[in-house]
Amino acid sequence: MMVDTELRRGEAETVFSSDMSGITFIQGIEYLIRILMALGKDTLSRETYYSWYYSANHTKKEVLSRLLKSCYPAQGDNGKALEKALKGTSIKADRLVEVAMYAPQWIDVIQEYLGWQGLKSGCYYFMAHMNERFDDQKMAMIAKYTPLDREELQDGAFDIDWFQEAYRLLGEKNFELLYKAAKYISDGQKHSRARKYADAATGKVTLKWLQEQIVSKRNKDLLMSYGLVPFDKDQEQDMLERYQFIQKYAKEAKSFGAQRRASESKAAQIALVNLSVHGGFSDVTRLTLRMESRLAGEFAPYMEWILEGDVEICLHVDELGKSEILCRKDGKMLKSVPSRLGKEAYVLEVKEAHKKLKEQYTRTKKLMEESMESGAEFTAAEIAGLMENPVVRAILLPLVFVSEDAAGLLVWEKDENKISIKSWDGRITFLVADRKARIAHPLDLYKAKVWHQYQKLLFDQQICQPFKQVFRELYVKLPGETGLKASRMFAGNQIQPQKTVGCLKGRRWIADYEEGLQKIYYKENIIARIYALADWFSPSDVEAPTLEWVEFINRKTFEPLTILQVPDLIYSEVMRDVDLAVSVAHAGGVDPETSHSTIEMRRAIIAFNLPLFKITNVILKDSHALIQGSRGNYSVHLGSGVIHQEGGAMLNILPVHSQKRGKLFLPFVDEDPKTAEIMSKIVLLAEDKKIKDPFILDQLV
Repeated sequence: MMVDTELRRGEAETVFSSDMSGITFIQGIEYLIRILMALGKDTLSRETYYSWYYSANHTKKEVLSRLLKSCYPAQGDNGKALEKALKGTSIKADRLVEVAMYAPQWIDVIQEYLGWQGLKSGCYYFMAHMNERFDDQKMAMIAKYTPLDREELQDGAFDIDWFQEAYRLLGEKNFELLYKAAKYISDGQKHSRARKYADAATGKVTLKWLQEQIVSKRNKDLLMSYGLVPFDKDQEQDMLERYQFIQKYAKEAKSFGAQRRASESKAAQIALVNLSVHGGFSDVTRLTLRMESRLAGEFAPYMEWILEGDVEICLHVDELGKSEILCRKDGKMLKSVPSRLGKEAYVLEVKEAHKKLKEQYTRTKKLMEESMESGAEFTAAEIAGLMENPVVRAILLPLVFVSEDAAGLLVWEKDENKISIKSWDGRITFLVADRKARIAHPLDLYKAKVWHQYQKLLFDQQICQPFKQVFRELYVKLPGETGLKASRMFAGNQIQPQKTVGCLKGRRWIADYEEGLQKIYYKENIIARIYALADWFSPSDVEAPTLEWVEFINRKTFEPLTILQVPDLIYSEVMRDVDLAVSVAHAGGVDPETSHSTIEMRRAIIAFNLPLFKITNVILKDSHALIQGSRGNYSVHLGSGVIHQEGGAMLNILPVHSQKRGKLFLPFVDEDPKTAEIMSKIVLLAEDKKIKDPFILDQLV
């Protein structure tokens, strides 16, 4: 009755107008039509779009906009039902487009009615690029369309591929309708920025005109759109010139005050992000690596000894890629740059270069690990170019690369700028310029049956890798689950939701209200999901949830995939992430990873119990039990109980906690099922020649 009364109101408030803020859910196409008819020619309220809370404004426009936002489709509502309801009304397509943008729960129904194939993609495109803010549920949907994260989108990053797809599907006329409707979900600045981006992406403005405007007006939005203009025929040279222009803008920003300097530097960073996306790079770091390899001479002058006053200063990059500032006086090395020189112009330049090199090391290390996970390929010429940069070179040389039938560490012939691969047994394979290589994943070495050899090589030569590669945990598909549409390898493990989200956030997992944690592989069009009956967004006092299953679905069709259809590398990395969550965010009585005392306790218990079994081939080191068996060598984590075979994958050996106890006295073990499980696994593997179980034998290399 309250809503019905309000829908019949005029400009004056009713007795229920102040109560409309409390209405957060009404249902059905009938209410949608009545709200739109009541609105008439009134525009929607931008203020209401951003707030669910009580508002002092009870005007007709405000109240009806709030009701529209609270209106949801009923079961069975579809395009045909909407077509029937619209007969005899004056509601037109442009108003329905505004509804789709303002109340996205109606997008599917409106898209079916209008017959616009790209409406949903277009609406979420504008929400991603023009919203002042959006919640996790919208972010989960947006993540299905773009690899850009929330912060990049809010700062002004632009996915040109998404734009071109939406523009092509909608056509110029319909795209313009969506653009006009988007003003209700955006402030004026974001709306005008979207116009600049669209003009650049469609080639309506030229690079020369943009450069003139950016230089004369220091316009940040135009700078961020600069990388979106279609490339010339020589794309590589075009990108390099744009990259230098953006870097010049960023350098000039340093001459302004702190606030302006910060805003212009941020705009320059986003401009690089947009240029990298347009250029087809996975992120701005890869673009930077490519461009910096061509501009390697930028830091070269700082790596020579330069006299500043009575002190010589030099920027140095060590063999591990770590940057440091060296300082000497009269041939004697100083611990640091004297404080009296701290504000000298050249010293400030050296410090800034030192900072950039440190940041580049962090970014490059992360990029290379992600490249390994994604199987990204590099040509030999590209690798040789990267070797010119001492920071990148220090990261690449300790890594194992694979190329067709060759695998091994990189060998760089500096004089001729050639790249070769040296295998574990000393064989050297020269790579021609256009031959492709990629950073090896343990899966590659495991399949080639040389994993153990490379582990031994790195150990013998004491090679320290920048991230876990050769000694990375590997997870292979179990024979019994290949035909299934979900893996229950970690089912039943209790986890802390907030801690799980925290530890997986850095691994590119996103929390979704309805579908759990998800990680999206854009290249392979696969979404991995971890499902548990958990509230991932707010703390809860109820019992910690248990993991149910891990599933993989097609990103475009949303159809579930069988485990067999999932690429082995993606399967391994997803299961590694789940194992990380189980270890770090475990919620049982014993935290297997974070409780140092628990591991110490188990180490002591196992050490006392090994003599009872007359076991002499087990060494306890840090958080692992290292076992030298007859069929192979193994490591058992004393926290989680996870088993890995040396030179092989994770072994899936399931404990049976309900077995009758009492046949053998084990001090303190029976009180903790996890300790009993770990002890039983150690005993089993220490005498692996006695294993008869075919399920276990099939997993052993």
